[in-house]
Amino acid sequence: MNPGPVAVTPRPAATVVVATQAPAGPECLLLQRPGAARFGAGAWAFPGGAIDEDDARATWAARLPGVGEAAACVAALRELFEETGIMPAPLRGLDPDAVAEARRALLAERIPFSQVAERLELDFSRTRIAYFARWITPRGAALRFDTRFFLLSLEERPRRVSLTPEHDAALWTTPASALRRSSSGTLPMMFPTARTIERLAGFRSVEDAMTALSDVHVEPALVRLGVSGIGEVPLAPGDPGYDEAR
Repeated sequence: MNPGPVAVTPRPAATVVVATQAPAGPECLLLQRPGAARFGAGAWAFPGGAIDEDDARATWAARLPGVGEAAACVAALRELFEETGIMPAPLRGLDPDAVAEARRALLAERIPFSQVAERLELDFSRTRIAYFARWITPRGAALRFDTRFFLLSLEERPRRVSLTPEHDAALWTTPASALRRSSSGTLPMMFPTARTIERLAGFRSVEDAMTALSDVHVEPALVRLGVSGIGEVPLAPGDPGYDEAR
């Protein structure tokens, strides 16, 4: 008897929506994954990745703002620094070269993020960040993630986004513009990314979004795959046909 496919356990992960206030409203940062990527090929998504063992070290306890799961919050901040070079913590007059060298060492896996925090004396306790969503990849997918979503408010847009080969491009965009481009097919987004962008489009300012999303009760949202005339379509809890989908 064929036992069928083995269920893949979702890997804990975290992602961060970096938001700044622009004249046209809130802007957020999207990164484009390479066309050959194993997960989300060619799609635009927020910075993020899997939670690792170092993210759960006790050394982080006094360095965090106390939102969401500590390890997930660390992972979101770490992935942001790794993937973009953006560091949302006071750097206490550190030489930019020292920060860049710490990032290179982190990317080369010569040191863990906890040692970067100690070396640079990083303190995220006053970082404006909110935990507001949790998305789980559909059952049956070859790669699955259980991803915690954070919203990070920055006073101004960073002057530079320094990408690694993990991404092809970076884009600062308002939610409304992102949705228009997605509808036209010029900005393909991963499903949880698109749903998050839709959610953010309802806020007139980053401050409004931070206020509203800082107090939400987060329930895990398992994406399911429904069938339409164009093939399989991802569905979120509450969508028509979700309960019947696999």
